[in-house]
Amino acid sequence: MQVLSKTAGALLRGSQRSFSTGRVVSEAAKRGLVLGMLSNKLVGADSAALDAAQQQKLLAQAAALGFTGEAGKAQTVLSDDLQQHIALVGLGSANSAGVEAQDTTVSEIVRTAVANGVRQLRAHKVTSVSVAPMPHAQAAAEGARLALYKFDAFKSGAGGEKSADVAVSSLDAAVEWDAGHVCAEAQNLARDLTNTPANFLTPTAFAERVQQELGGLDNVQVHVHGPEWAEQQRMGGLVMVAKGSSQPLRFVEIEYRGASTDGVGLGMVGKGVTFDTGGYSLKPGRHMDAMKGDMGGGAAVVAAMRALAQLRVPLNVVAVVPLCENMISGGAAKVSDVYTARSGQTIEVMNTDAEGRLILADALHYVADVHKPAALIDVATLTGAMVVALGELYTGVFTPSPRLWKSIERASVVADEPAWRMPLHDAWDTMLASPIADLSNIGNRSEAGACTAAAFLRQAVHGPRTGREGAVLRDQNNDERVPRWAHLDIAGPMEAAATTGYHAKGMSGRPTRLLIALAQELARADAA
Repeated sequence: MQVLSKTAGALLRGSQRSFSTGRVVSEAAKRGLVLGMLSNKLVGADSAALDAAQQQKLLAQAAALGFTGEAGKAQTVLSDDLQQHIALVGLGSANSAGVEAQDTTVSEIVRTAVANGVRQLRAHKVTSVSVAPMPHAQAAAEGARLALYKFDAFKSGAGGEKSADVAVSSLDAAVEWDAGHVCAEAQNLARDLTNTPANFLTPTAFAERVQQELGGLDNVQVHVHGPEWAEQQRMGGLVMVAKGSSQPLRFVEIEYRGASTDGVGLGMVGKGVTFDTGGYSLKPGRHMDAMKGDMGGGAAVVAAMRALAQLRVPLNVVAVVPLCENMISGGAAKVSDVYTARSGQTIEVMNTDAEGRLILADALHYVADVHKPAALIDVATLTGAMVVALGELYTGVFTPSPRLWKSIERASVVADEPAWRMPLHDAWDTMLASPIADLSNIGNRSEAGACTAAAFLRQAVHGPRTGREGAVLRDQNNDERVPRWAHLDIAGPMEAAATTGYHAKGMSGRPTRLLIALAQELARADAA
């Protein structure tokens, strides 16, 4: 884990994010404290200046309330002088939690427990919370910051629903806490972007926000391109999707130089459809409001880039986000239209609601061609088929590279953001056949929707594999060609159905922390 400079750490500790309570409280008991409870003993109590007698009284309160310290659970009690609410958070038993600070089981227990403790303290109307030292400081910071997230930027306050402030800090002041703060605030940035209504976050507004968030960071360059540039780059897919909207397209390009070498270690492409009606293949009205979050891949990529720069990760990374709306108008793409992609392939559009792959393919080809990264991933809310397959818990990962998959898998474990490898096969390529063009943008059978979408994107990076009729069809799961490529379908994890632990109902901001952990993993591999 790369850590912040002393100056950056101090700035972060001094600028806390605002979160909600909104109710008037007395001057007493406005302070909150989070204490861990492991095997019926308090963790970090000495840092909170609690002597043995005070600790025993807290444990007695917990016992009277039936709280046993079950992993992830929380129970609020009062300090001896009744001036402080204390959330005791369960870390389980020594056998279940272990002693290793980097144990991934410990990290998720700590993240969830601290989140539940902080939520309870907010319910008690505290205005500041201190978190005692935990077995995993980064996870504690992430749990605290993520749990208090609430998107209320458009609340007027007239109904008493506008957020008040809850400041969160650590009694440990460890560099790992600062790193957790950065990662959580990155995910919260992705949440903000995906929760913002599309009339406020147009492609132009998104690009401006990227410049605001990343433009002043060390070793970062942000370039914003418009329609003429996209035309010059032969991005036929992006231009075709965008022409149905009155909002002009934008193409955001972010370069972060974290390593002393010249090569790009990682390229990232995030889908940036700021609102998706489906075009003439119109989506059902139910749940269409969620389509303001169809740029969730782009949001996660941008947020991760900010964190990589703040953490000074020693890796050169390039990220791009093709931005547009998918709308209906006299100029919009029609079913059966044909265009030429940047790769030179001609594409027959058989479904205008399969627009994400069109803009991603142009962006992937651009990054592979211009920046030549060692690894290249795209992140997209791409298919409903992936939601059916894996639900909201897992990100579906398609990659021909076992080596890249291992890196992604390790990153998912570190971030506690589950990922599952999905298959690639020549059969998916054959299902994209078009009678009049090189490819169709959807499969010609009503099956394997997520797989054929991934196959479409793979061809933008590595080209077609099946060139002759009757060829033996093989799987594509052991191909280490550079750039090693992976497609992350986040259609399921893009939204949390309920508020639990550090997850807030609504747009999730995933897989921001996974992307950060992946870049760190690749940086370690480069240094080895």
